[in-house]
Amino acid sequence: MTGTARVHYDPHVDIDWESPWQVDLFAMPPESLSLYGTRCWKALSAEQRRTLALHEAVSMWSTVAYLSAILTGNQLRRAAEEGLNSPASRAALEEVAGGSRTTITFGRLIRATSLPPYRPPVGTATAVKLLSFLPLGAASHAATLLVEETFASTMAGTVADAGVEPHVRQAVKIHDLDCASRFRFARSEVIAAQNKSNRIVRAYNRLLLSILANVILRITISPAVYRSVGLSSTRGLLGSRKNRADARRRNTASVVEFLDSAAMLDGVLTARLWKFTGALPQEENS
Repeated sequence: MTGTARVHYDPHVDIDWESPWQVDLFAMPPESLSLYGTRCWKALSAEQRRTLALHEAVSMWSTVAYLSAILTGNQLRRAAEEGLNSPASRAALEEVAGGSRTTITFGRLIRATSLPPYRPPVGTATAVKLLSFLPLGAASHAATLLVEETFASTMAGTVADAGVEPHVRQAVKIHDLDCASRFRFARSEVIAAQNKSNRIVRAYNRLLLSILANVILRITISPAVYRSVGLSSTRGLLGSRKNRADARRRNTASVVEFLDSAAMLDGVLTARLWKFTGALPQEENS
């Protein structure tokens, strides 16, 4: 096979959707919340903290499901362009299946909470839709890594945390199992695309990815989540600014290190744009 052989799961049957949502548990580990440890956090009641966790989780799941659905479209294009019997086409279809499972899993998880999904801001949504027209190359595979591997890092520790709602723990567990081989495949595809591209194509993909990174890494949690606990979006954003910055660097560290090793961060303009993301190590942002 082409590196896409993996354990599959069915999000419709491998999670017990019939069991009731346990409202007395957190939807994600408290320490991963954007306000954790801040003055605002200390002022919240236990119930408000669980409410904020639920809304932050739904916002995050909404984003990853939305972006995965769009990126899946690029793999469908690749399958069509490569010819349906080629190894590359079959690998692309495996990625379509994986991206679809991600979208279904977290879409159903949102439905189980009874909250509506969070939508990206209008201007950002328009920019994100450009992912549908992303050229098939290093940038498309790198964007997939940026979305799903960063999300996986954000949810690290969820499965082992008994204080997290069981639906969430199971969803994250099977997502992690499914994505391990997908991440390896996407990384190999980035390297392969880089190796077979000329200097101009590589520069174009680097620039495109750096622009996408500035959009993708800033829409994970909607500012509207803070209204669920009586805070304005502005106050929530200001109160969570340091935590957000720290989390962005921490959760993207593995992806950024890989992209750097694959020469996807090279170039003066590319490096400048990546600094704006806040995902680079602090010494590089100084």
